[in-house]
Amino acid sequence: MFDVKYHIMAENEIGRRRQANTRELELRREIVEQRFTEFAKLRTVMASTGIKLAKVVIEGNNPDSIEEKITQIQHENTAAAVKIKELLLKAKLPADYLDPIYSCKTCLDTGVNDDSRCECYKSAVKKFAAEEINSKSPLTLTGFESFDVELYPDEKVSDKQDGYNIRNIMRDNFDVCKSYAEDFHLPNTGLLLSGKTGLGKTHLSLAIAGKVLDRGFNAVYGSAPDLFRKIENEHFGRGQGNTMDSLQSAELLVLDDIGAEFESKFYTDVFYNLLNSRLNLGNATIINTNLTMSELKQRYGDRIVSRFLTMKILKFYGNDIRQIKRNV
Repeated sequence: MFDVKYHIMAENEIGRRRQANTRELELRREIVEQRFTEFAKLRTVMASTGIKLAKVVIEGNNPDSIEEKITQIQHENTAAAVKIKELLLKAKLPADYLDPIYSCKTCLDTGVNDDSRCECYKSAVKKFAAEEINSKSPLTLTGFESFDVELYPDEKVSDKQDGYNIRNIMRDNFDVCKSYAEDFHLPNTGLLLSGKTGLGKTHLSLAIAGKVLDRGFNAVYGSAPDLFRKIENEHFGRGQGNTMDSLQSAELLVLDDIGAEFESKFYTDVFYNLLNSRLNLGNATIINTNLTMSELKQRYGDRIVSRFLTMKILKFYGNDIRQIKRNV
């Protein structure tokens, strides 16, 4: 369960959407009214329909007379609606220009659908929970434009018999990450970025997260040691919140520096449950690690490594880019 403060923030967000849509509709009405003086009269006809119908029913004694008057009022209402559509057409405006505006067509900006919380409300709760986690992360979003493939050596990988070129490998890794971000969808496979420190794993992961956030998806990013420690503190009553829920429900999760966390059965179980639940939900996970696959298997065991094998694995090569940039 998410903290109640995120639910309050979601309620406020939906309220702001309603107010903004109401203001936008009033602005549209004012625009049409300024261009066509008869619009105000037509609006009055349509707005008074309910009152007129109620008055006929209350005051009427003759059923035939009541039916006749109701029919007349309905005809007046229809004629006014048709005339308004004609005015919009004349002004080259969409036919639905003056229809009610809703950010969510399912719940009509109430946050409730069929006596339960609408998906737009649930998404808002997740978004605010994720934003708080991200705000406390030491990581900062980056962009693909600042990733320079030319900084990688134009030489062969020493531990590969087939002699792949390091710069070409890193260019391929860049292209995969950029395409992943631009074509992000759910359900989606994850990415596992493996290689020594300073080779750009975090940079590309956070570039993906930034692009995914720009496209309107929910994303959480942080270092595994920090996030696992926070989950541990909450689990044992030393901290408040429900970080595990936020990590499980995020449409994209970037776990940086896997393998750098304290080695414990609790963390391993948290990691397994997190990966497993996200796989079942179809949510995407990006894992960055300095460990090799054999080292990951030795540390986490077969059940976690089997989850890694569902991901696309990108191996990073080269020299510490941060050191290279400092020396330039």
